[in-house]
Amino acid sequence: MLPIESSGKTIVTIAILLLIGSLFLGCQTREPSIPISIPIANELACEAPGIVEEKILEENSRGYDYNYWIYLPPCYDSEIEKEYPVLYLLPGRGGSPSDWFNAGVNEIADDMILNGEIAPFIIVSTEEISSDPLADIIFNDLKPHVEHAYRAKAERWQRAVAGGSLGSVGAYRVALQHPNEFSSVGMFGGGLIHGEEERVQTWLDELTAENQPRFFINSGEQDPFMVERAEVMIDVLDEAQLEHTEIFSSGGHDYGYWTSNFPSYFEWLAEDWTQEAG
Repeated sequence: MLPIESSGKTIVTIAILLLIGSLFLGCQTREPSIPISIPIANELACEAPGIVEEKILEENSRGYDYNYWIYLPPCYDSEIEKEYPVLYLLPGRGGSPSDWFNAGVNEIADDMILNGEIAPFIIVSTEEISSDPLADIIFNDLKPHVEHAYRAKAERWQRAVAGGSLGSVGAYRVALQHPNEFSSVGMFGGGLIHGEEERVQTWLDELTAENQPRFFINSGEQDPFMVERAEVMIDVLDEAQLEHTEIFSSGGHDYGYWTSNFPSYFEWLAEDWTQEAG
């Protein structure tokens, strides 16, 4: 039999050990925390990037070949039942359909789609509009062709148009002439052309509450050509109470600067693609 003094120390020691053991067991048996799941825009069944193809629209209203380039997103060939939103992308004066892809817009789209940041979509890059100021061929010939030849969604809110420099002017002309067909306008290094205020106001006056396009405007603060006209465009949109988002930051009048803002533009653009009909 242990002495009383020794027995007391033993009891204290056992109690301490039991307390530590209970704390340890409590930690071991605690329910594991549920991992935080970050929702993504799309679960893709493939990891390969999208493809860019150079195409020719042989039969069109102008009577001779029309060139365009098209970006088909990841999984386009494997998910054959799926349809996609479409972005029509116009180059600047003297440009070609390859300009936006040479600047890397397809790579930005690939990264954001494959990372689940935005849903897959098609990009159609057009010819410049110097010989077709109102971009009639884009609406009358290219759009119907794309929607026939590719799995392109035909709802208004799944169709957008954007451009750089003169291409941005073509973009607002297309959308404001056909507001029931395009839900948004992207303007990069562009603004309201001087002398066109009255015509644009006529188009704006004809809009209804149901077909008002949204505008995304991006201009470099060192842009020697269009930053002032971009600000004029914003004033006109404010007067018409049309929704717009703008980015003015350090940059010039070039594809490199505009393309650097395409992650923000694509996120903004994708807001239309998730809305319900009606």
